[in-house]
Amino acid sequence: MDRVVPITVIGGANIDISAKYYSAVAAAGDSNQGQISTSAGGVARNIAENLARLGSAVQLITGLGDDGFSVSVRASLKLPLLDLSACYAPPNTPSDSYLSLYDMKGELVSAVNQMRLVNKLTPSYLQRFEKLITGAALIIADCNLPSDTILWLACLPNRPTLFFDGVSTEKITRLKPCLDQIDGLKCNRLEAAALLNCSVRATPDQLVANLYQRGVNIVLLSLGSEGVQLGRAGQQLHFPLLEPPQTIASVAGAGDALLAGFLHSHFNGASDEAAMDFGLRAAQLSLTCTDAVHPGIASLCKEKTGAF
Repeated sequence: MDRVVPITVIGGANIDISAKYYSAVAAAGDSNQGQISTSAGGVARNIAENLARLGSAVQLITGLGDDGFSVSVRASLKLPLLDLSACYAPPNTPSDSYLSLYDMKGELVSAVNQMRLVNKLTPSYLQRFEKLITGAALIIADCNLPSDTILWLACLPNRPTLFFDGVSTEKITRLKPCLDQIDGLKCNRLEAAALLNCSVRATPDQLVANLYQRGVNIVLLSLGSEGVQLGRAGQQLHFPLLEPPQTIASVAGAGDALLAGFLHSHFNGASDEAAMDFGLRAAQLSLTCTDAVHPGIASLCKEKTGAF
């Protein structure tokens, strides 16, 4: 039996500590009733878990702590198609963490991240896995990675397609020195404007076209309630959101599910339209779950969608 070539995912893994208000908040600076939960998170970890649950073989390279929180993170990654052998995992080290606050509708109010372990994914650490990385079917990385690591990945000789998740308006700017050397990018409107150093009033068409002119062949531009703008090889398509669920448990992880669903479907031969439809349905399913990854996402593969 031939060895399955995995998708390599590189970036952050952390514990998500989330709080959600039960009702509208009248004033700041006060204690409010709500729900507090913890779950495994991190952009790269979320993408890797989604891909593995969807049926793609995955090599995840991330930083794993050694504390109480790490038990949950490691347990979430115990999947048959997910390999953790290249992870940075020092003993007696706190897990990376992400603390977030959501309003009663599930929309993000504010967040704080502590990502010390992912900063250890330096070029010198990754060089020992260079053959594994360049031999992957696809590389997906997030902008939690240090700037020199992002540049190292972009400049790797004979590597496969390299796709980045922008993560935030601050961290996406780490792509500036190598924007013309990456193949794909998923970001939102604010992140794209920060990367391009242009007005946030720029239209989706302008943002995607500008990114293509800078060398990015595939762009998934998330537009919130307005859907997604897909740019590929200079052509653009707009995809409105599917009918959202009546109750949104959390928006955490929806963008990661979108990207994982799109790339999994496209990797398996789907058209742009079918892959984006699959990604949108993965994101929609994610909204119904308080965890960053919906444990039942594999059910989407069993539906008759024409995606495979």
